[in-house]
Amino acid sequence: MGDPFDVLISGGTVLDPAHRTQELCDVGLKNGKVAAVGKELGQATDVIDATGLYVVPGLIDLHTHVYKDVSAFGIEADDLCPRTGVTTTIDTGTAGWINYRGLERYVIERSSTRILAYVNLSGVGLPWRRGEMVFEGYVSPEECAQTVLNHPKTTLGVKARLYAGVGGDRDVRDLLKLAVDAAERCEKPLMIHVSNADVPLEDMLEQLRPGDIVTHCFHGTHPASILDDKGKVLSQARDARDKGVIFDIGHGLGSFSYDIGRAAMEDGFPPDTISSDIHAYNIDGPVYDLPTTMSKFLNLGMPLDEVIARTTIEPAKVIDRAEDLGHLGVGASGDVAVLELENGSFELTDSMEKILMGEQRLTCRASVRDGKIWWQDGNQ
Repeated sequence: MGDPFDVLISGGTVLDPAHRTQELCDVGLKNGKVAAVGKELGQATDVIDATGLYVVPGLIDLHTHVYKDVSAFGIEADDLCPRTGVTTTIDTGTAGWINYRGLERYVIERSSTRILAYVNLSGVGLPWRRGEMVFEGYVSPEECAQTVLNHPKTTLGVKARLYAGVGGDRDVRDLLKLAVDAAERCEKPLMIHVSNADVPLEDMLEQLRPGDIVTHCFHGTHPASILDDKGKVLSQARDARDKGVIFDIGHGLGSFSYDIGRAAMEDGFPPDTISSDIHAYNIDGPVYDLPTTMSKFLNLGMPLDEVIARTTIEPAKVIDRAEDLGHLGVGASGDVAVLELENGSFELTDSMEKILMGEQRLTCRASVRDGKIWWQDGNQ
């Protein structure tokens, strides 16, 4: 018998879509990494009893806002992520090229949550709810790209919100050109916010490149809907996906509609990734957290393994971290979420205030970050 594991998660059902694993077994972690997955693995310094629970890779939330006290949107990552199983959270444009170093120094470097970020095309990021690109001097593809290049360990690419009026009288298609320019300058992906845009979605899709991300893909506003006037998914959206464009949920306060999501999925177009867009205006509802957003898709008919894939290995691929994140293979980062699939009657609300009475809900019962127990609820 070798040295004991630092942490052993025993008795649960390991659900690891990256390795097509769904079986009753244990996970052993040592020196910050996944060391073994199997049965009767041996002793450990700390043990989590996962009997009756699902053991999954640490969740990755591809769309969040965690620049607290600088942005009106910002929340405290470490207050939320441990108790929801989100070991990696992606800040999407809360900071811009003017104030990004503050996000890195005072949030990313001081948090136990792994935080990576897209840099806003607007230099000021998101100080408030609207208007971040009205002043033309804030919009600089050169400065945005240089900021990404200057911070390679924490940045992923460029973010641009393209709602009506974000740049005053300027056409959002022109702002999109500037955002693409910034992303090309740093050779990184671009994430665009498309809800409440005043131009057709297809006009924006034609500018995107492989690896770029459309967030809020199932929002409920026109004319930038993913559905055509017959309620079918736009052919341009299918073409964009075939080209390599990623379609992300980004639930948010006003950017996820059950009606749009159901129609798109029935038309064979599920999202590539499921993210919360959690921020100060929706943390008390309707979003609450990533497991709640995942639960909504379970109750729309998406199988559990696909929901887990879209919050683990699929976002890991998007951020180019699939080697060490999003799976439980030996040698992967020691990030694990222990989830309960509860049965009952649960009220789940979308961004359009439409209520879905769900029969299942995912709840985090424990989390492991970097091979150490990060959080456990009182019943574990």
